[in-house]
Amino acid sequence: MKKFVEGALVANAASMGFNWVYNLPYLEKLSKEQELVFQPVNKEQYDRAGKSYLAYPFAEVGDVSAQGEILKWLYHALSKDKELNRSEYEDLVYEHIKPGGTYRGWIESYGRKLIINKLLPSVGSPFAPLEQNDDQLIGFIPYLVCKELNKPVDYAWYLAQAFTNNPAYPQFFHAIDQLLIKLKAKSMRQAIEEIIPLTPHAFQDSIKKAIEISDTKEFIIKHSGTACHIPHAVPLIFHILYHTSSFEEAVKLNTLIGGASCDRGSLIGAIYAQVSVIPNSWLEKVKL
Repeated sequence: MKKFVEGALVANAASMGFNWVYNLPYLEKLSKEQELVFQPVNKEQYDRAGKSYLAYPFAEVGDVSAQGEILKWLYHALSKDKELNRSEYEDLVYEHIKPGGTYRGWIESYGRKLIINKLLPSVGSPFAPLEQNDDQLIGFIPYLVCKELNKPVDYAWYLAQAFTNNPAYPQFFHAIDQLLIKLKAKSMRQAIEEIIPLTPHAFQDSIKKAIEISDTKEFIIKHSGTACHIPHAVPLIFHILYHTSSFEEAVKLNTLIGGASCDRGSLIGAIYAQVSVIPNSWLEKVKL
């Protein structure tokens, strides 16, 4: 088993208790009092953090973010059907998140736009559909599923364009493909150093800083932040991968950082699961 999906979901769920808490000093202090991974969502802790957004107030331990749920839906759909077209991918997500759908949780901007675009014809609206050009980590979800199911990277990009037209995504798909190949014979650090020239040119300076600067707080303040947009999230993901040595260590650091930790975790967990063991006690907590 390749464990792309399993690793992604475990790392995503691990960070749910402090997802979108943007107060690293608060999380550092709290980490000295308690474990941070796989903790229940606590409104009082969000309130004390100050700079935070409680997007999943009803999440239970083991639950995943909206992107984690989309990963599940797409994985199950592609496991049954050899291929979906882009419109069918949109329909798959819409059927879950639409009013009256099965999903109960935070709906991100690309999801809200999808709902509006699907409903416009039914109300006879004269307005054109809203453009979908998201730059969050949702663009990586088809890539992770396709890696699990041995589907080509070009097909992953075809599906990803349901929500984004940003050409950085397919470049990252190919760069991560090479990273995974190199990890068969090289360390995580060596592999990352060698694939930087394959990443989008606009990201290369920040990724170089991600590996040069070992102090995570310094790197965040000067070069990345902790938001969910890929110019922030992807360099921070590479920083975490480079400066940790195991799945468990990477997920704990990712959770400690806060911000868009669940969705960063999906990519971190999927990559580290190829070379490191996922703790069994964590696997038991996640609703796979």
